[in-house]
Amino acid sequence: MSHHAPPRRSARALPVALAVALALSLLGWSLVVRYAFPHGDDFLHATAGAEPGDVRTLPGWLASWSFDHGYRNGRAADAVARLVLATGRTGAAVVAVLVMVLTGLASWAWVRRAAPGTHALPLWVVLGAGVPFLTVQGAPRLTGEGILWVSGLANYALSTLAFLVAALAVSGLLPRRLTWWVLPVVVYAHLGHEVGAVATAVVTVLALLLRRPADPARWAAVGASGVGFVLLVTAPGLWRRTEETELALPLLQALSRTTVLFASMTLWWWLALGTLAVAGILLQGRRPRAVVLLAGSLAWVVLWLVQRSWPVISALCADPDTGVPTAPVALASVLGAATLVAAVLVLVVQAWGADRAYPVVSMAGAAVIAAGVPIVASVCGERAYFLPMTALVLATVCALRLLVDTARERSPGARPAAGASVLVVLALLATLVLSAGYVMRASDAAAANAAGYRTFLAQVDRARATGQGQVVVPDLAEPSWVYARGFYLRRYACDIRHFYGLPDGVVLTDSSGRERDVTEETTGCTTTWQRTLSRAPEGR
Repeated sequence: MSHHAPPRRSARALPVALAVALALSLLGWSLVVRYAFPHGDDFLHATAGAEPGDVRTLPGWLASWSFDHGYRNGRAADAVARLVLATGRTGAAVVAVLVMVLTGLASWAWVRRAAPGTHALPLWVVLGAGVPFLTVQGAPRLTGEGILWVSGLANYALSTLAFLVAALAVSGLLPRRLTWWVLPVVVYAHLGHEVGAVATAVVTVLALLLRRPADPARWAAVGASGVGFVLLVTAPGLWRRTEETELALPLLQALSRTTVLFASMTLWWWLALGTLAVAGILLQGRRPRAVVLLAGSLAWVVLWLVQRSWPVISALCADPDTGVPTAPVALASVLGAATLVAAVLVLVVQAWGADRAYPVVSMAGAAVIAAGVPIVASVCGERAYFLPMTALVLATVCALRLLVDTARERSPGARPAAGASVLVVLALLATLVLSAGYVMRASDAAAANAAGYRTFLAQVDRARATGQGQVVVPDLAEPSWVYARGFYLRRYACDIRHFYGLPDGVVLTDSSGRERDVTEETTGCTTTWQRTLSRAPEGR
């Protein structure tokens, strides 16, 4: 009887823990996103259409999605961003909070399935809900470019949520009835963004290999994943954009600079995941494979030394002529990353086997392969790695769950191993402390940027009321916590004019007053969308 008591107590405490975790998550993300404001491509999408603002009608919105599919980029996330923008600034903030809270809930569903035991399950709820907070710890731009504007939210944060849900469905980790309900999400996980499509395809393949479908709901999820992937890869816009991608650097240097960029964000997570795997092996009275452990350790040190050469990692991509590794360093970076990933995955499988460690293997595998999309394209924006970062952090938390269960299995008697319990509590405390610190930093930075935006809005209101004057786009106080080109007039000047309805004669400029970026007319000013339309075949 006593053997079954802890699970029953855990089951009774689970609803309370879930409510607490969701409440903390809701509070934290609300404090962060309450200062978000439209900028960058938000202006582009809000003024999309043959005439600025056509997208606010259903036919105009459908036409914009069709144009994305056929010409711009092939993805559906931008069309979703236009819907969110239609809800206004408050509505967008609500959507952002919901996306991040639900991402934590989906992460907990993965952690819950990482091990069959139910010991201390309430604590794992909080750890799962904390995964999104842990993801954004190391790089401010993951927040600024991935959450605090609608275009980034739809392309990166929402795509990550769709991937996590779709991966649960194809893996058979959802109740059968719920699996049927989320089939549209499985399709959208591919249609939304190419990084999400690759990640979902990876998990779908692994699910077929390691967790073969045995019921119609899972087969339907796998089929929906296949349909979504085909729909994305056959989108003409995806391939047109790919063909236009030009690498300004030799391929090896281009690969290495984005490899180092991703490594700078993930090195400590790879170390944590590898350490947990080694501990799991040792707990079972075995030894890790010496060659694998040595190769992985050396690869980690090489990448650590390389990334330390760029104290400000964004400088690696700022200057194509000087901000790149030399050929030997570039080769060491690429080979080191491949070796590190392979070594960690081998250790994970040695510790728990591919079947038991499926959540870790699938999330880590999806992280690596999905990160390959922006790496191969030499994309330097940290936001492009939002999904891979989340998947890797989630894999690490799942590995921690496996390690704790392994420790309890090896301990005699019904009482859980004291060391395992301490480890869970320490992980929980670390998550809460780090999350609270992140919320404070992020909300302070967002508030400072919002103060500059309010000054800009005051100028807009005066200009619209008087029909004259000058509007200066803001130099934001915390540029690392916002999209870097949020008010780049050379691209967005006409979009900004139409978005805020600036009258003709009002001067729109920036603090530097660059003459070629100054605009004075809204009538006849061509938006970014209109310029793109004009370049499309047959004037689409």
